[in-house]
Amino acid sequence: MCLEFFPVVVTALPADEDHAPPLVDPAAARIVRAEQVTKGDTILASFGTVDDRMPVADYFNDQYQAHPKPYAPTCGCGSCATMADHEGPVVDLGDDNPWEVCDPWPAADLVLIVPA
Repeated sequence: MCLEFFPVVVTALPADEDHAPPLVDPAAARIVRAEQVTKGDTILASFGTVDDRMPVADYFNDQYQAHPKPYAPTCGCGSCATMADHEGPVVDLGDDNPWEVCDPWPAADLVLIVPA
């Protein structure tokens, strides 16, 4: 078994009116790379970089379940094309989300999930 440690800060889940209450137990949350997200994992947050600081959890307004599918930069959804120039592998975490478009991520980006 190999453990990987990520230099990030996982903040408390926002409790304001702009964020939905958690659909899952946030105590079960784990940080993984986007390429490690599997079907049914609940996606809670990404990690943005702010200047030279450690990346901090950036929670989404609504959590959603991942339904990964092959990334297709020319699928026509309007979202996949935004990653067409990304250097490196890209994964698509699915289109069954609040935005109803594909959800492309750089494969190495960190994601806060609750495993399925």
